[in-house]
Amino acid sequence: MSSHTAGYISGSFFLNKNNLTPSFLNLPSTINILVSVLNSCFQYSPSCVSLHVLALAHNPLYRLPLHVVIYILCLIIALFSRIKNQRPHYFNSFILYILLTITIEVIAWWYSLHRKNNLIFYNFYTIINFTYLIYLMRSFLQNRKVMSILTWVAIVYPVFASANMIFFQGLHTFNTYSFICGCTLTVIASIAYFYERIKHSGPQSLLHDPTFWISTGILFYNTCSLPMNGILNVIANVPLYVYKIIYSVNVVMNIILYLLFSISFVCNLIFRKSS
Repeated sequence: MSSHTAGYISGSFFLNKNNLTPSFLNLPSTINILVSVLNSCFQYSPSCVSLHVLALAHNPLYRLPLHVVIYILCLIIALFSRIKNQRPHYFNSFILYILLTITIEVIAWWYSLHRKNNLIFYNFYTIINFTYLIYLMRSFLQNRKVMSILTWVAIVYPVFASANMIFFQGLHTFNTYSFICGCTLTVIASIAYFYERIKHSGPQSLLHDPTFWISTGILFYNTCSLPMNGILNVIANVPLYVYKIIYSVNVVMNIILYLLFSISFVCNLIFRKSS
């Protein structure tokens, strides 16, 4: 967010366990032994498990999670700007959101390096992430009718996502239904923000408004992430290099997202100083 998260959910890729071994039945015995060893790494029974515990633990981008470094830098900038008075109403909750994102990413990274399924953390984070982003976008608006709608959305969405995680897609499979729904809702909320700002533009330049940069990041990340991460469970059998490409693109999108968040904090600090 994530978001992101983690937005936002960088690097959460999947492999269909049931279809892994049959495709290798006619290969030499040494490769079959290797496949059985890989299968033994999986500790959960669902059909989809985290792939990057196998494929991306040796990926330079993953062994050095650059996006997490950017998250931390963003948090430092936010804490520095917090020293000043007249902070926006969303400021403290936004800092806690970034801190939560960093915590989830570090825990998931540690689990992945130790060959453990980390999707349960991302599934819980998905619920918190999108619920908060909907609430955040609501706080940027002035149209009471739209605000009322987003209030109900922020109440209904976590109920839907929790039910999906418990009764349908499960804890250890990436909850694509919740992810797709959350991305769609935040994109709609972001569009509502830009529509309101364009229709009722105030004296302040958009480039000087911290909410503009936050909304731009949220709109950018969720628009790009929706078609790519929303179908991960469907494309479970694509070649390994495709997952690495998806992971790398996720990292880049998360970096852009949190750079835009950082700009919002810097913008907020400079604007207060000039005022």
